[in-house]
Amino acid sequence: MKKLLFVVALFTVINAVAQNGKSTTADAIMHIWETEEKDGKMQILKSGENYYGKMLYGKYLLEADGKTYKKDVHNPNPALRSRLLKDYTLISNLTYKNGKWVNGKIYDFENGNTYDVDLYIKAEVMYMRVYKGIPVIGKTLKWNLVQ
Repeated sequence: MKKLLFVVALFTVINAVAQNGKSTTADAIMHIWETEEKDGKMQILKSGENYYGKMLYGKYLLEADGKTYKKDVHNPNPALRSRLLKDYTLISNLTYKNGKWVNGKIYDFENGNTYDVDLYIKAEVMYMRVYKGIPVIGKTLKWNLVQ
């Protein structure tokens, strides 16, 4: 009986360590990121097991006065067309798998379309693959780590 309890305890400790390491790696994306052109900033946050990106700043989110946020006029949901683009969710539903954040969605406020998005990080640069259906037919955007 003591051997069985020891084995169960050992597996519990190993599992806890493995889960802790997995969480730390998956959470490595939780930072503030800036576009290569330095005209937009996004913060990656976690909700449950999924990750999402909230826009903190975007040059193209502002009206001509540079202060007032635009409205989400192209949103396919008419009820959301009057909302301001301040702090809007750019990326949603990312899940961590094999060193990448996959199966996410990215919303383009300029046309109201939603695309597929996968992310990975290399040397403090986040590579964002944006596509519709097939990753090969898409484009890769780079965002630099801010903090």
